[in-house]
Amino acid sequence: MTTVTNGIIVDKRITAKRYNSIEHGNINNVTSIVLHRTAGSSATSSLNGYAAGQKTGAHFLIANDGTIYQTASLEKLCWHVGILYSRCTDEKSCDPKELKTVNSLLHQKGFSFSKRVKNVSRHELAKAYPLRYPSNNDSLGIEVVGRFNKATNTFERPTNEQFKSLKLLVDILIKEFSLNLNKDVYAHGVIARKKKAEGIQLLQYLKVGFAP
Repeated sequence: MTTVTNGIIVDKRITAKRYNSIEHGNINNVTSIVLHRTAGSSATSSLNGYAAGQKTGAHFLIANDGTIYQTASLEKLCWHVGILYSRCTDEKSCDPKELKTVNSLLHQKGFSFSKRVKNVSRHELAKAYPLRYPSNNDSLGIEVVGRFNKATNTFERPTNEQFKSLKLLVDILIKEFSLNLNKDVYAHGVIARKKKAEGIQLLQYLKVGFAP
């Protein structure tokens, strides 16, 4: 039987290993889940970073052998999303006024590219989900250990144990927060300015049962 007590999942298949350094305020309403890859070779390197006071991180970490660590409370927000893309621009659903606003921010003269994309992200954060992509304020993050190959711009394939553990965890969270797999679970590389391939394999597996 799986229960949640004070933001911690109580389940023999999930190891509670909470780090206060990656918790930043309260989440009032969980609307979504974001899937991440660590770009590292082991869970130990991520956990050591958290223990050393690293501020960025996600609520869960899945090791190569499938071990699931809960590293932050479900009631706390983590800095795991970053700079958001404009959702309506990506989905070609902006009304003319909104499209003009986003393009103006993205191409504003006198500002660096970094500043311009941050301004777009800030504009997005003023919207309610799902008009925008998930943010730190309303999403849970799951990190899955896996190295990044710079030559191919891809992440290594997750192990079968990682895939199984990911499905188990996502099923628990979907039930706990009444989420929809097809609407409320996202690959990080799709929604924010990170490596494009980040989380793609994970989401594909969850939706169709296999991934390259």
